[in-house]
Amino acid sequence: MNQVEENSNTITGNRAKRVAILKTAGRYLVSLLTIMTAAAAGYLILMLASETEFTVGPVHAEFALRPAWHGKSIVDLPPAGTIEADTHSGPAVVHYSLKEIAVTEVSELTDPESVSRQELQNWQEPVRSQVRSLLLRILLLSALTGGMICALIRRRWQWGIAGALIAMLTTMLVAGIVWQTYDTAAFREPRYSGSLTYAPEVIAFSEETLANLDDYETRVPEIAESLYRTISQLHQLPGALPEDDTIRVVHVSDMHSSSAAARLVKQTVDLYQADFVIDTGDLTNLGNPFEAGYPSTYLPLTKPYVWVAGNHDTPTITETMRGINGVTVLDSQFADIDGVRIGGFPDPASLNLSPKPSSDAQMAADAARILKIVESQNPGPFIVAVHDPKQAALLVGRVPVVLNGHTHKEAITVKDKTVFLDAGTTGGGGFRSFNGNAESPTSLQVLYIRKNPLKLMAVDSISIYGYSQEFSVSRRVFAGDEGVLAPIEASLALPAL
Repeated sequence: MNQVEENSNTITGNRAKRVAILKTAGRYLVSLLTIMTAAAAGYLILMLASETEFTVGPVHAEFALRPAWHGKSIVDLPPAGTIEADTHSGPAVVHYSLKEIAVTEVSELTDPESVSRQELQNWQEPVRSQVRSLLLRILLLSALTGGMICALIRRRWQWGIAGALIAMLTTMLVAGIVWQTYDTAAFREPRYSGSLTYAPEVIAFSEETLANLDDYETRVPEIAESLYRTISQLHQLPGALPEDDTIRVVHVSDMHSSSAAARLVKQTVDLYQADFVIDTGDLTNLGNPFEAGYPSTYLPLTKPYVWVAGNHDTPTITETMRGINGVTVLDSQFADIDGVRIGGFPDPASLNLSPKPSSDAQMAADAARILKIVESQNPGPFIVAVHDPKQAALLVGRVPVVLNGHTHKEAITVKDKTVFLDAGTTGGGGFRSFNGNAESPTSLQVLYIRKNPLKLMAVDSISIYGYSQEFSVSRRVFAGDEGVLAPIEASLALPAL
């Protein structure tokens, strides 16, 4: 064999080796692509087939997984908005969406004895059952899809079995990572998107504190009993306010559909033997028909109830209140109760079909309107009740007493002899009333008004902190020229308690 033949054979051999290597690499590449295709099929089936609707008692919601590079949870709470939290690892977004709450009254959710509430408390078993069914369905779909794709690509039944196993393992791996790393504590640092109106309530609601609701509900009677003892001691102090010549008025505001607050109001009215109640608005959270049954949890009281609408109330709530016996709805109107003339002016935003705050321009215009109406009255009102303090900005020195809410901060201020009383939030701040670490304590006020001549003598401020028995009762006594229809002699001032 000459040199030329040897070189030719060497070249042919090398070419054959390269072809063999390429064929082997091609087979491995096809196998790898097939495996990746089966894994991708399992992942996509998990994402596509996970969307499901589930029911726990009266709550109907939707659950789904969405593809993503980084894990997080998204919770839709229409119409309030959306909260997000980095709850887990893994390439998936967990998406929850509230679809419906199938109850006719809020009390069905907040009353511990109701069937709906008990079903919610026993949510674990129905949820576990639905999760098991969902996972089984997803695993079967993953196996079928992965097996069919691999069998079609490789044309061998062995690859069909391998594809089914790979798809199932991928599904189990992704779901397992999400399940094992899921941490609900991440909702303590949520991200919110939606209307600024609901931002404080939704963010507070996301902080995993609903479990405290039962504790608070059971403690309300204990709080009331301790409160009763404190009130009794106040009434027995030297120089205490006379019983026969005093009108007691309970001032509440921003109840925000809290059933615990409703019971607290009823108990306070009984404990103080109040003559009537003034509510300065935000009785509900969203003002929708679902919340229209809330007042029935404690109304009608045995005493008259005067109400003005807040920015979280709507025409639906206003009409509901008009239909309750014993309730006087003041819509830029005046009423005489126990010899006390009261003017009431709703928040302009209460005319909206959904809650939102009024603009500064609207408030300025409403303040001018209220001043004009008040000055046209003869006799003038002793009390003017508004929801937002901006509505009463021009009443300084014009009326003896102004009541308001909205700020969620209980306060007593005297300006040019006019006493401004902010009840704070009797409902603990709406959704925040579920939050044991809420910034705003539950608060309400009791006014002591001398009958003849009318004068605001003192105010008891009651605050309850969180979901414990911790509370405070403080009394503010007013000077002789504060909180009166006209200047009176300083000698009529109350002695210090």
